[in-house]
Amino acid sequence: MPDLAPYPEPDPPLSEAESEAKRLADADARWQGVLATYPDAVRPQVAFEGYVTEENRNDVLRDCYEAAGLEISEGRTSGNTDGPPDSIGWSGSDEDDLIAGYACDTAHPTKITNPGPNDLELGWVYDYLTEFYGPCLAANGIEVAEPPGREVWVDTYPGFVWFPSSADDQRFMDREMDAALQEACPDPETYVLTVLRPAE
Repeated sequence: MPDLAPYPEPDPPLSEAESEAKRLADADARWQGVLATYPDAVRPQVAFEGYVTEENRNDVLRDCYEAAGLEISEGRTSGNTDGPPDSIGWSGSDEDDLIAGYACDTAHPTKITNPGPNDLELGWVYDYLTEFYGPCLAANGIEVAEPPGREVWVDTYPGFVWFPSSADDQRFMDREMDAALQEACPDPETYVLTVLRPAE
């Protein structure tokens, strides 16, 4: 492990006004996703019905998706095969489906209070990737592309232009191999949560 600088302090949680601005911005971005496929789509008026919580998210969204006639998809971790899904989503095949999915997700969003990483945090992540994580993957035979410059990487967040990964290496489809790799080469988030800030 290289001698990295201390992990920077995160920004404070969003205020109520900032969370509301984020909700509206996310709705706009969600609609842009619809327009990317259907440029002539007409944006419906969608009433904000309240934030979903960790406890009710799946039930609330499932009810909305089913009422809209959308096909529901469930996300599960590898060990969760019998219990409730970890996440729920939808899929559709036409313009009406995309608009219906937009409406459900806009009416029942998750409240955003985390401001996301600041530039100092992103710079630390870049250093971790280039000085440890990328070289660690390469040492295990994983092909790692040349990284962009630090400033470019930070400025393009959250549309990362480079992030080393073992996803295309068939060896690490094996659960034991993947676990061994994660122990030897923890990704930035895992390292921060388990080593730098284990009590948080």
